Parts: sequence; C-alpha cells; structure tokens
Amino acid sequence: MPVVRIVAIMPPATGSRGMFMNMLARWMHRLAAAVAITACLVEAARAEPLATCGGWESYAVFDTLFMQRDNTANDGPLVLDGDTLATAIGTSDLQFPTAPGIRALYGQHGPEGLGWEVGYLGVYGMFADAAAVGNANLEIAPPLSSAVAGLRGASAARATYASVLNSAEANVLFTERCVHRPRSSGYAAECHRCVFTVDWLAGFRWAGLDEQAGLAFGDSPTALVTGYAVRTSSNLFGGQLGVRGRADWQAWAVEGWAKAALAGSVLAQAQDPIVDSVTGDVYRSARGSRTDTPGGIFDVGATLVYRLSDTWGLRFGYSMLWLTGVALAPDQFDFAADTRAGTRLDGNQTLWLGGANLGLEARW
Repeated sequence: MPVVRIVAIMPPATGSRGMFMNMLARWMHRLAAAVAITACLVEAARAEPLATCGGWESYAVFDTLFMQRDNTANDGPLVLDGDTLATAIGTSDLQFPTAPGIRALYGQHGPEGLGWEVGYLGVYGMFADAAAVGNANLEIAPPLSSAVAGLRGASAARATYASVLNSAEANVLFTERCVHRPRSSGYAAECHRCVFTVDWLAGFRWAGLDEQAGLAFGDSPTALVTGYAVRTSSNLFGGQLGVRGRADWQAWAVEGWAKAALAGSVLAQAQDPIVDSVTGDVYRSARGSRTDTPGGIFDVGATLVYRLSDTWGLRFGYSMLWLTGVALAPDQFDFAADTRAGTRLDGNQTLWLGGANLGLEARW
C-alpha cells in the first residue's frame, strides 16, 4: 500500500493575505485527501486477494461527522450604514462554524459478486449570524429601505442564516473482490500482506437542503424585530455511480470511496410578508417561486479503521460532499421595489462540506 503524504506549512497571516493563505491551506487539505483516496482506490484495483467471500457478508457503518462549510453565495450588502452607504453586514459575514452530522450505511456482499446497500447522511445545526450597531443610521439595502420605514433608521441589526442537509441513497454493488480477513496481531511471524475489496456502485441518490435567512432591525440588540425573512428548499434526485476500495491487514484497514450523481434539482423559495413595524402596514405580501435545474451530488472520503475484533472496528477519517444546482437562502433576498420583487429565484449555486468522521463499523 503506497504512503502519500502532503504537508502544508502556512505562516500566520492577517488581512487579505490571511484570507488568501487560509483559502490556500483549505485547498491543500482537500488535495491531500483526494490524493490519499485515489492512491487507495488504485492500489485496491491492482491487487489480487488471497481469498474471496463464500457467502453473504453483512456490514453496518455509523459515523459521526464534524463538517465545515463553504458555499458560493452571492457576495453583496444586506445592511448599510445610511450615513456613509458603507456595508454594515454583507453576505460574506455569514460564516458557518463546524456543524455535527451522521452517516449510516447497511449492506450485504453476495457470493456471486452482487450485493446491495442503503445509506443516510445528515448535517444539522448549520447556523451563522452577523450583527451591527449604529446610531439610528442602519438600514436594509436600497431601494427597499426607502419604501419601508421600519427597515431604516435602526441602531441595531442582525442577519441570521440556518441550514439543514439530509441525503439518502440505495445502491447495487458489483464486487470484483470481497475479502474479510480475521483480525491478527502485528507480530512479525503473523504478518500477512494486504487483502482487498473493490465495490462498484450503481444506484439512486436524493439530497434535500432546507435553509432560512432573516434580517432584523431595532433600537437595540435586545429589541430586534424581524423585517425580512426567506426560506428555500432544494431537492436533488439522480442516478449515482461510484467505486469503493478497502484494504485489510492485521488489525487495520483503510477505505476510500468516490461517488457521483447527475441529478435534477427541484428548487423553491418562499418569502414572508414584509410588514412595516412603524406603520403596521403590509408592504409586500407573502410570495415565492419554483424552478427546476440540473444539479449534481459528489461524495468522496477516506477512512482508517482499527479492527477491534473480527466483527467490530473503530473508524476515523475525512469526508467531503459537494452539491451543485442548489438555492441558498441569502441569495433570495430581493431589495427591489417592483411588482416582481420576491418572485425571482437564484438556483445555480454550489455547496461544499468537508470534515472529520469518527464512528464504528460491524462486518459479519
């Protein structure tokens, strides 16, 4: 099994240079993970096993995920300083901390090289916010600020952004090699070369991304009234192809996978009524829109397994997930004052999630 090591040494930096260096470090980490996964899959495809499974073998995986998020939401002002017209809160200020999630898989390898599996992945509690304070000079982006008195002349403002992701898949497995080696110790006399399992996957995948964003204004940070709120729903359905390679030796195993689904995206956005908190009048009624667009779901990862017994193993690794063709909630804010305001839908964005996974597996 080849060993691939990429080391990125990044000095501390601040300002625009710091943002560039942080972005470079992030992409170096992604590159390192991609190279490691590729090496595992290539080696698994080249190797010959010592033996193959003679009957049905079941497996179950449960991973806890710790995911960081990066998305391509349109960068623009949400709240302005009315005196200078400088941006007080922008879309780029809504940065997500690490969010928890889970991944679960259950499947079976068959004796004739056919098998099946079903899986679920969810990332919850993704939440970002940004706040600003002023001296009765904060306002929503124009021209909406001129039309609604409650959205201008504020001393405090806050933007919020919440998101939840769910995904499910069902695959047929075409297994070239299937090996479940009993766990052995690391003594030299008992060392054995690696044995490999290679699964080609074909199936169906769904991913659902639900988001909401809001802008609130008031005289103080403790007296904010939501003035503008939007919600989006992105449902991606598509056929999936992929490959997973696994190497087992002694008390260890390493696994890498890559999956891709070409999907159709069903997108919707809904906007709550805009009510002037000063006059009580409804400036804009509730409205929304729907559309369809092509999309994609891409899932790659690598995991190292410490085999506690012939059945149980402890898993730790790195996973990445991309969604394309999704509608992000902040992109649906419409500050126009025309009759079509609030009915437009921007659904050509990308969402990336990446982070560590820690869990258990069972094979029997």
